[in-house]
Amino acid sequence: MKKYLSTYSESLVLSLSKEIEYIKSRSRNINYSLEICQNKILSTRLKSELNRLNKNRLKILNISEKMFKRNCNELSFEFLFELTKRSNSLQQI
Repeated sequence: MKKYLSTYSESLVLSLSKEIEYIKSRSRNINYSLEICQNKILSTRLKSELNRLNKNRLKILNISEKMFKRNCNELSFEFLFELTKRSNSLQQI
């Protein structure tokens, strides 16, 4: 039972880590595109996507904080929490 729970949590941390990395990468690309974009409709769509990504990032940050507080001994939770905190400083809207 313990091994199953451990595998499940590792899978969850891995999935959330991948998602936060995707959000960071996509946000960086959108910000770059917004700098050079001259089409108002496209700019609006890009800003909307950036807002959606930011909401998802905040959800992951909230989840990782809760996981870390409950299991502060687990290195994987600490890693996820650190990733999400760092993504917070990179996010620009």
